[in-house]
Amino acid sequence: MSTRANITDAYIVVLDVAADAVRTLLCDSEARRVEGYAAQMPRRAYAAADCLDEMHRLVQEAGFRVQAVVGSAEDPGDWPAFQGASWLPPLPQGAGTMLGSGCVANDQVALVVGDVSMVGTVVESQLSVDGLSCVPIDEKRWMLSGAVPEAGLAYSSFKHSIKGSAEEYLENAIEGDPLLAGLDAAGLRFREVFQTLAGHGPAPLQVIACGPAFLKAPALVQRVADQMGVSLTLSTELEPAPRGAALWALERTGAIGYLGALPASVGRVFTPIFMEATK
Repeated sequence: MSTRANITDAYIVVLDVAADAVRTLLCDSEARRVEGYAAQMPRRAYAAADCLDEMHRLVQEAGFRVQAVVGSAEDPGDWPAFQGASWLPPLPQGAGTMLGSGCVANDQVALVVGDVSMVGTVVESQLSVDGLSCVPIDEKRWMLSGAVPEAGLAYSSFKHSIKGSAEEYLENAIEGDPLLAGLDAAGLRFREVFQTLAGHGPAPLQVIACGPAFLKAPALVQRVADQMGVSLTLSTELEPAPRGAALWALERTGAIGYLGALPASVGRVFTPIFMEATK
């Protein structure tokens, strides 16, 4: 159990649906996962209901008070421990990772590599920008983003082509390494999308590199920063997507005043090498 856990606190249940699995997680009033409270099943017809059923059992046994359930429109009639909770829809794909990594305003930009790879930010009105999508998060904010699906595919291909640590390989890579061509091409695509995004709002104060690929191989952050010509701040959130959903639910239910009230964990800033050389 988390040392922060207290049965009098408000808890958030997050339903997280991935390409090949479905899981539920319990998050506390700080939008942090409560250790030991999760359920995961292969994705199939009734996996979401089964995961919620398992989470309900755990929550009921512990006596926790659930304030909100995010990601499902299921009828909570058979789950008494969820009675009184707010039932909230799923966030748009990628929005949880963006919010959970600390990109909660339009002067911050999230750069994500993973199952969903993209560059995105939060805006306060719906915009129409060629090459970008703008989808509602709620009634007062939208996600303006551009997909870079080749980034996740390139990283997966790279990982399957090497032996050992991705970080060690990247740190010792030589110029023109063919195994890195896909990653470098994705970096250039990130730059194109970022430049389009940056042209429709205030100059970004922070560009946040999000996702397990960056977290496991910080040298990849440096490589993408070099390709983009932009400094990147590494997100150190282990599970940004469920954190973002929980954070959003805490705001929606009035437990926190705004999304930035609980800052995300971040680490080192990676400056493009050419910028370092001119200092």
